[in-house]
Amino acid sequence: MRIRVIFVTFAFAFSLANAMRAGAQNKTIPDSASPASSPVTADYPSDRAGILIHSSDWISIRSEMPTTTRLKHALAPGLTYGAVPAEVVSDYEGLHAQVLLQQKRPILCVCHFLSLPGNPILVKLHPKKNSRELDGGKLRIGTKIEQAEKSDLIPVDVSRPEDTVWLVRPQQPLLPGEYALMLGTQNVSIFPFTIADTGNASSPPAKQ
Repeated sequence: MRIRVIFVTFAFAFSLANAMRAGAQNKTIPDSASPASSPVTADYPSDRAGILIHSSDWISIRSEMPTTTRLKHALAPGLTYGAVPAEVVSDYEGLHAQVLLQQKRPILCVCHFLSLPGNPILVKLHPKKNSRELDGGKLRIGTKIEQAEKSDLIPVDVSRPEDTVWLVRPQQPLLPGEYALMLGTQNVSIFPFTIADTGNASSPPAKQ
């Protein structure tokens, strides 16, 4: 039993390392930021640094780390010594983010960062019983607009008005639900926000 536990633990660590290494090799902007996309422009703050999202004003988004991270199919990558790609699934506490918006096509600003660990991407999260789930197996690089329903990677427009600023905007209006900005697929830290269901009278007002 002890040998089996050690083996499964080693397989998990080995597969997770392979998954992170594969993400780190992604140095180019994914096709979700189409070369033909329209430029993003916004009057972003010149005196604030961090991840901001625009509603009626610029709102800061705090980062969240997962409460748990696991492999979707833990044994398969281990038994094949990494030949089967690992799908990392991360869970984040709570059903909803602290930042709630009614705007369906918000602009996000990665404001005044000297460098990033990867390109900013927008992802969809899945509400579970008491958490939100990020399924790494559904972050398909190369996602086109017409394929968006098959992927958790949201097609976006990205502009760099200056070297330390990235502006990110979804190419299509977002459906009500849970979303997050990530600074590259190799980083499980997220900057989450919720798009409110404006047709639901019980929806709380957007948080400023």
